Amino acid sequence: MDIQTVYILITGILTLLFIALELLVPARVYTKKQKQNSYLTNLLIFGTNNAITIGLQISAVFAIVTIWSPTTSFFMTMPMVLQGIVGVLILDFGIWVWHMLNHKIPLLWKFHKCHHSETYLNASSALRFHIGELLLSVVWKSAILILLGIPLWVFAVSEFLLTIFALFHHANIHLSPRVRKYTELIIITPYLHRVHHSDVRSEHDTNYGVIFSCWDRLFHTLHKVVPLRIGLAEVEEKNIFNFLMFPFKK
Repeated sequence: MDIQTVYILITGILTLLFIALELLVPARVYTKKQKQNSYLTNLLIFGTNNAITIGLQISAVFAIVTIWSPTTSFFMTMPMVLQGIVGVLILDFGIWVWHMLNHKIPLLWKFHKCHHSETYLNASSALRFHIGELLLSVVWKSAILILLGIPLWVFAVSEFLLTIFALFHHANIHLSPRVRKYTELIIITPYLHRVHHSDVRSEHDTNYGVIFSCWDRLFHTLHKVVPLRIGLAEVEEKNIFNFLMFPFKK
């Protein structure tokens, strides 16, 4: 079984586990219709688009980096454990920068806004990305790996961690203030990421982190508030068809 298949299987299993948690300890109450529409749309997107693209995305990064990566780098002088720790930190920061740029650069926002069109935020929302954004991210990730000489095995570990944390912080689960007090010192929680999906632009232009919360603290983009509404202002809920066309509409 190759890494792409394993990645897709783990993503599917974890999505179901987090959805089960949402039913047990929900953070926000939604109607049955909202849930059904969200799960159906997001799983269709994943099944017909993202499942293929995620595999291609990993393969493309591996192929590009294998061809263009330098033969030596400072990473190769480190012990493997240190390579993993430093590499994951750098790649998580790289994703933080990429995420922030997706909000600041109009061309990138055209595709990224598809992710924000979700009105019922839940674990399956972590699968809700437009194919255009995923393919553009291949260039970004490949450039980081090539320029810094980060080993491909570190990239593979980082992608698994990013997926786990994305499913976690998109999940509609309630964490007690006591638990959040300590976990948010280190990682992004559902409470923090929920702000990022507010329909108020000044709120959703915050909390760009995926794994670690330190980047938002460092760059003063960490914001703690309970958003009134989730989604995009004056944008209706999307099905798979108008989701795919959304970047090309005014």
